[in-house]
Amino acid sequence: MNKELLTLKKESQKIIKGKNKKSITLSHTRLFLFIVLLIVLFISLSTTNYIGLSISLLLGITFIIVIIIHEKLLKEINKHEFIINTISRYENRTNDKWKEEQSENIDNLPNFVNDLDIINGNSLFKYLNFTKSLGSKNKLINSLILKDKINKKEIISKQESIKEISSNPKLIIESEYLLNKIDKIEETDYKEYFSFFTNKRDLNKIELIISIIISCITTIIGILTLFNITPLISLIILIIIQLIHSYIVNLRYNEQLELINKYSRIYSNLKEIYEYISKQEFSSKKNNNIKDSITKGTAILNRINKLNDLNSLRYNFITNFIFNIFMSLNIIVINKYNKILKENISIFKESIKSLEEYEVLLSLSTIPLVKKDISLPSITNELELTTNNIKHPLLKENTCIDNSFSCQKDINIITGSNMSGKTSFMKTIATNLILAYNGTYVNSLEFTCPIANLFTSINVKDDISKGISTFYGELKRIKDILDYSKKNNDKLIIFIDEIFKGTNYNDRILGAKEVLNQLSKLNCIVFLTTHDFELCEVNQKEIKNYHFSENYKNKKINFDYKIKEGKCNTTNAQYLMKKMGIIK
Repeated sequence: MNKELLTLKKESQKIIKGKNKKSITLSHTRLFLFIVLLIVLFISLSTTNYIGLSISLLLGITFIIVIIIHEKLLKEINKHEFIINTISRYENRTNDKWKEEQSENIDNLPNFVNDLDIINGNSLFKYLNFTKSLGSKNKLINSLILKDKINKKEIISKQESIKEISSNPKLIIESEYLLNKIDKIEETDYKEYFSFFTNKRDLNKIELIISIIISCITTIIGILTLFNITPLISLIILIIIQLIHSYIVNLRYNEQLELINKYSRIYSNLKEIYEYISKQEFSSKKNNNIKDSITKGTAILNRINKLNDLNSLRYNFITNFIFNIFMSLNIIVINKYNKILKENISIFKESIKSLEEYEVLLSLSTIPLVKKDISLPSITNELELTTNNIKHPLLKENTCIDNSFSCQKDINIITGSNMSGKTSFMKTIATNLILAYNGTYVNSLEFTCPIANLFTSINVKDDISKGISTFYGELKRIKDILDYSKKNNDKLIIFIDEIFKGTNYNDRILGAKEVLNQLSKLNCIVFLTTHDFELCEVNQKEIKNYHFSENYKNKKINFDYKIKEGKCNTTNAQYLMKKMGIIK
């Protein structure tokens, strides 16, 4: 766990302890002032005591000041409570408590995503995700499932960005706090908001001119009436006309005005995170691009929030009446909003996209806060893969066994007893590849990999509703790999677990040998696990044999989970069946 984060947590705990004492004092002070105010006010009103009334006024002002101070103090307490809770979430990443958090359940994902637990359940996404908005969450999901084509330049750019952000834990915590203040907005709502103002017809210019003229005349007549220059009836008639006009405007544009109000608090809080990011000093190109985009959005938000303040006057009967009579408030608000958003809609949209990207980068930057044995991978143009002390990122670091491995354009056949670590090793390599392609840290002291398309055949299941058996599902996975290779010359990294386990031994060996023959002709790295030692004897220069083994002590089976060269010479199936009482 990052030391700076632990220090921040202790500081926040200390601050909360001190501010809670102040909060209790202020609460008692508020109550005391309120009681005294009521007593003094009652006595003063009963006796018409002007000195008492003056004291009541001072007490009232003092009471309001204490309330303001107390509310500010409570906000500070809330902030530090959030910091503590957030850091606790990070701490959960060092143990299995993070698995208690809510999981995603998304259908129709690529095979490798389900095979490697990337999104659903206790997944890589769940482990990494600290996004707040739906848009950023979807961006993170799309990034982890490698929806967009992998680009070396983009990976290096993200590495620079993530390295810079992860070196500043305070930046991450402060950003998360400000993002958390923004109400969760559905992506469709954003689209609704933008489309509403871009597709809505402009305010009728004649209507605008008429409103301004009536308001000006009403204001002038109102002033003249105050000085008894014009009769009161003239002002009353104009007020009635303006009220009718205001009512018509409300009917026609109420949806638009309500939508403005709906987003007012959101954009007020959005401004805070915008301003915070705009003040940061970044060195990486990606972070500076995000900052520039958000800075442009800040200027627009400042104008929008001023209009929001003006629009809020509608929700007070007195101010709504006065400002609509003498200033045509509704018309002004609608006209200004339309103008601001239509002139700056593309800039504003881009700034929101940048904020969502920033959220994704924040999530990807949390790995150094909770992991020790990590590194930024080296992306090579060659078809080679090298790891040093690699671990699975979702396992406890202090209990997870590391492995070192290196290969080139090879078919790596991995044998070993049940539960010895074959599948886990493949998933470890593959999951770290996902992290590498996302430009973030991998759980390895050294990691060199090519940009390649990932294919997996691991958790293949039957589908009764579609009439698909496990064996047929395996065949389909393998066929997809071979079909893709015929159409594309891309580098491939392929993971196949227990090849053709869904059929009989003779057919399995025959089919597996043919698959090995075809894979040997491809531009790929293959990891293939099997219990069939016969496959280890296939005489092709591309094939390399590795294994996991076990040992027995005091009639107990022990695994070291270390990959070794050569084929496995032991099995444990009979031992396990005897242990379970299946055989004697």
